[in-house]
Amino acid sequence: MKFIFTIISLMSLLSIAGCQHLSQKNPTLKAELTVFHEFPKDFKPSTVAIVPWHQSQKSSLEFKNYSAILKERIEKLGFTVVDHSKKPELLLFFDYGDDNGKEMTETYTIPDFGMIGYTGYSLNSWGMYTGMPMYGYRGYQTHINKYTLFTRYIRIDIAQPKTKGTELDKIYEGQLKSKGTCSKLTVTLPYLIDMYFQNFPGKNNDTQSLEKSWDGVC
Repeated sequence: MKFIFTIISLMSLLSIAGCQHLSQKNPTLKAELTVFHEFPKDFKPSTVAIVPWHQSQKSSLEFKNYSAILKERIEKLGFTVVDHSKKPELLLFFDYGDDNGKEMTETYTIPDFGMIGYTGYSLNSWGMYTGMPMYGYRGYQTHINKYTLFTRYIRIDIAQPKTKGTELDKIYEGQLKSKGTCSKLTVTLPYLIDMYFQNFPGKNNDTQSLEKSWDGVC
């Protein structure tokens, strides 16, 4: 009897473990990066200033924090990050954020194992008694899971200042989007910034699918 219970318990655990859905913490971040650029084939990293996409970000400590992460990442590519007042060769416009989330519902099934009856009945001088219980497959249980799915994004434009006037010559634009159940940019954005520059500048007019391992803690 103990052996039967052990087998049923193991089968139930395996079926539950095999049923994974999007709302569970996933140790892999996934994203798509779309890029358009006019970098020459012999392009070499030069001096660059990181500037806010929106005027409201100028005094933002949040923007300052993420800019520092971005600075460290692009310096690994050979760029020299300087202040805007130092007349850099390139200007990098940086934006980031997420949406308010979308409510999602998913349905999944797992096998149901348990007692399905008895082996039979026995009759003696005291009365009728049931036989040994039988255990086995009883069908499927249907479960409904609800969760919120967030879309995180990074936008980057790179331009060359013109020698005269205030106009810019844009030479690069890219946008990364990542979907997941973690709404905390303080957790996900450092990983997404690193993913963004895995293959910089990438192919022109192309969308890449990116993945990166993380600890999954939100």
